[in-house]
Amino acid sequence: MQDTKYYYVLSLILLFYVPIAYSTDLIQSRTSWDGGEVFYPEGQLQITSKKLNIKKGETTRFHCHPVPTFGYVLSGVIEVETKDGRKIQFTQGESVVEVMRTVHRGKAIGGDIEIVVFYAGAVSMPNTVLPENDPEHQYCNG
Repeated sequence: MQDTKYYYVLSLILLFYVPIAYSTDLIQSRTSWDGGEVFYPEGQLQITSKKLNIKKGETTRFHCHPVPTFGYVLSGVIEVETKDGRKIQFTQGESVVEVMRTVHRGKAIGGDIEIVVFYAGAVSMPNTVLPENDPEHQYCNG
């Protein structure tokens, strides 16, 4: 009987003091990677997530995000370049707050890349815009 009591107490201690799950902060920021302002769009909230794959050596088209955009690099190395020539690289395991309303593109460096992207958008607003589709700069800064 005493052994049973011992195991019962030990089980309770383990249940309350040994974490079953844990979390690791990946990123917390009030600005994008270039120090730019991040703000939420007006309208009905719509969260979207996508998995982006870019093959080795490929470069995306120049584009912008009029909504807060966050990414996590699952594999590979991506170089992000803004239209004005600023560049930064992100590697596997890194998180990023993407530039907002700033025209930029991404290039797979050294191999294929895979990124999970999250958009904190609005129902009536696109998450990604090509500059040629925004001649009045409603979504992308000029």
